[in-house]
Amino acid sequence: MESIDVNNLSTREEKARYALLMSAALDKNYVDVLSDSLIKIAVDYYSSRDDLRHRMMANYYNGLILNNIGNYMASIVSLEMAEKDALAIDNHLYAGLIYRTKGDVFSKTNNNSMAIECHKNAVCHFKSLENLDYAAYAELGLAFSYINDQDYDNAEKTLDFVLEEYNNDYLNTLCRLKRAIINVEKKQNLPEAIEVFRSTPKALFEKQEYGYYAIALECLSLCDSTDKQIAKAYGLCRNQADTATIDFMHAKILHLRGNDSEAYRLTRKAAFVQDSLTRVLLQQSVSNAQRDYYKAESQLQEERAKRLRERNRLGAAAALLALALLSGATLSYRKRKEQEIKEQMLNLSIAQEELRQAEQTSASLLGSLFSEKLNHLDRLSEDYVRADSDKERIAALREFKEEIAAMRTDEDLFVSLEKDLDRYCDGVMSKLRKQIPSIKGENLKLITLFFAGLPYSTVQLVMNRVSIESLKMARSRFRKDIKAANAPDEALFIKLLEMKGNRSAR
Repeated sequence: MESIDVNNLSTREEKARYALLMSAALDKNYVDVLSDSLIKIAVDYYSSRDDLRHRMMANYYNGLILNNIGNYMASIVSLEMAEKDALAIDNHLYAGLIYRTKGDVFSKTNNNSMAIECHKNAVCHFKSLENLDYAAYAELGLAFSYINDQDYDNAEKTLDFVLEEYNNDYLNTLCRLKRAIINVEKKQNLPEAIEVFRSTPKALFEKQEYGYYAIALECLSLCDSTDKQIAKAYGLCRNQADTATIDFMHAKILHLRGNDSEAYRLTRKAAFVQDSLTRVLLQQSVSNAQRDYYKAESQLQEERAKRLRERNRLGAAAALLALALLSGATLSYRKRKEQEIKEQMLNLSIAQEELRQAEQTSASLLGSLFSEKLNHLDRLSEDYVRADSDKERIAALREFKEEIAAMRTDEDLFVSLEKDLDRYCDGVMSKLRKQIPSIKGENLKLITLFFAGLPYSTVQLVMNRVSIESLKMARSRFRKDIKAANAPDEALFIKLLEMKGNRSAR
């Protein structure tokens, strides 16, 4: 694939085919791709075509890459589209791969029940292919989902089944590693678990294995080794969700050392991230339910309109028997036109409702990063008020200040918000950067918050502004700069700048 000169690919179909096959080749060579720019070419091309197999593959690899990136909500959406096509064409291989990846996403977002269900589905599809390798690894994924759900009995039964059904040296090693994790969770046979961790090739370790290894060492008071292993676990974290997983483990270690205040801080921090991820997926579930409802309602209305047209045609035929040909034809034409107008009005009403729901969902998603942060700050304020001692109040106040400072310097928050704005608001941030390059730095962050529709009180806190009046002046200045630039998308910029949320208070 790498030997192909991409410049020689002249048609959209050739480029899409190359993007799809290259993404598949990278995956089959265990390369974790962290950019969706290539696969998007295939997704955009096949999304408008009835080629179910290639559309399924494009959406699957897109979901896989989005999972690697940490964009879990978008990953689930893409995987669900791939799942629909896989089931439609009865492709058990890709259906199994899709369910396995969905299980991985749900595990990362702490939705263990959905992860278990997805891994079970993956096992069923792989077994229907009689592919022992795929089925065995799906069983291991199921066992780890049981461990995450603290269902150790089912986890051990699943591992026993893997050893009995698919026995080989590599799987034996992985099963021993999972059993060691169960022993750490149940705090039994810790020396045996540590020996398993020590003897297992570190190429098989992921962040969780290092984390459990560290907990086992700490339980036996081997503190120096503990710190090395937990550091390795943090080193494998790719995003906030990964870090939250290790933060929970680190908190257990700190609790064992008697450092409960730091353990509590880490637990609060990790719980906040996990809660945010869960909320995002719940928002997507609501959005999908709304979409499916209106789609089904639209299909129902179309079926009703079809039956009505059939009745009208029968009525017109009966009228032709009693009336002159001309008057009958005129009546039929008039009724048909009336029905067409009714159908158009119905479709317009449905489209307007879908747009309204989409705008509500988009607004909710755009503000999620900062609203979650502010809810977290509210909880810190409550801790300060309820503190029983000056020491606790000082600690709560310090954490409050640290959280605010982190928000102001956390570039990932603004990068994520820009991506959401581009996704839901017609690429507004990309267009702004290109058409009005003079808006940059702190001003770019400020206008990003304005475009997201956040209230003045929130923007004042995040940007450390002296007063709300200064924000109103800044918004007025942005309006003048946009008009002076004569940008092609001036109407879009002004519309978002004037969003109602910017004039409300939190």
